[in-house]
Amino acid sequence: MAEAPQVTEKKDYQDTLSDEDKKRLADTNMENYGGKEHRDKQKAIADKQKEWDGCGQQVGTEVWRIEKFKVVKQEGFGGDFYGGDSYIVLNTYKPDPEKELLAYNAHFWLGEHTTQDEAGAAAIKTVELDDKLGDLPVQYREVQGHESKHFMDLWDNFQVLEGGVETGFKSVKPTEYKPRLVWVRKEKGRKKKTMIREVPLSIESLHRGDAFVLDNGLELYAFWPQGTSVHEKTASNKYIENIFRERNGRPKKIFIDESDTDADAEKFWEIVGQGQPRPQELPDGPSAQQRKANEAAKYANHVNKMFHVTDETGEMVLSEVGSGVLDKSILEKERDDVVIVDVGRVVFIWIGRDANKNEMRAAMKHATDYLQQTGRPLWTSVRRVIDGHEPEDFWKCFNVEHCEIY
Repeated sequence: MAEAPQVTEKKDYQDTLSDEDKKRLADTNMENYGGKEHRDKQKAIADKQKEWDGCGQQVGTEVWRIEKFKVVKQEGFGGDFYGGDSYIVLNTYKPDPEKELLAYNAHFWLGEHTTQDEAGAAAIKTVELDDKLGDLPVQYREVQGHESKHFMDLWDNFQVLEGGVETGFKSVKPTEYKPRLVWVRKEKGRKKKTMIREVPLSIESLHRGDAFVLDNGLELYAFWPQGTSVHEKTASNKYIENIFRERNGRPKKIFIDESDTDADAEKFWEIVGQGQPRPQELPDGPSAQQRKANEAAKYANHVNKMFHVTDETGEMVLSEVGSGVLDKSILEKERDDVVIVDVGRVVFIWIGRDANKNEMRAAMKHATDYLQQTGRPLWTSVRRVIDGHEPEDFWKCFNVEHCEIY
């Protein structure tokens, strides 16, 4: 099944970023403040923050959005993200269903157009959430378009729309409403999982094999080109029905396919094309399998690395402690420090059980600094793990030449 046709994927993502964007992403790290003696104090501070009241008490997913530097709980959140915002997502689960012990994954998600301040606030507040939960969460830094499998598995319907907290659709005003085009596709190999992503309003965004929805305010078009599956037709229809109800039944619902030539179809092509002629036929959609194959080729020559991290001089210093097929026994010698484990698609930052609070808080900063120093794309998946609470994926990094983690 196809992957989202984002403009940034036409060339290396790193090359598409402005200097300002690169700085914004590079600065989205966990702030380095507080020592070990402040552990109890920081938890006490976190316990007083009302936004965290009752969080992590039962199995499920909780979501907060950064709104004017405040963390706002998103009740009833179903997977609708805005590319101009930053979010914090806490997934609480039981590693062993037979036991009451809870475990946590804390994701901070950065929209493609989120501000540096909002992204930084999401990162810092994730540290606070970590304090609240006793430093137990595995932390994931998620960047729009490059989300981890763990993150994507949280949603039945994952949707990214343009705009942000200030630009959400509030009322139907046809003379002011800006049309938007949404791509609907079934996630390959994932039963009942649907990806919904806003794409540029352009004919170039359309292709065969998936469904699309054109939201024109008081007109809702479902476009089903050749190869659209029953699942994708159902998902796009459900998406339209939800908008229809939100707008009190006022919009007109229109369903067209690639061969239609009636007045509704002509208007659809006029809105999407914005002056461009209707194409004779649409191309086939990009293959998700091909993208994975390309990615695998990209990392085929990657050499796994492990680094001991120090910042005693105020700057991060890396000392290589492992290369190639990594030996996990090295971690036994590093329990009072921080180790970076780089296996290509994913960079883990491992915190030894005797590391101090200062090192724990600086972990994400070290990881993003490492991406910059090594010239790696800033969207590379970064995950912070704690000694003794490592997720299963972490142990896949050892005793292998190539590690298949997504």
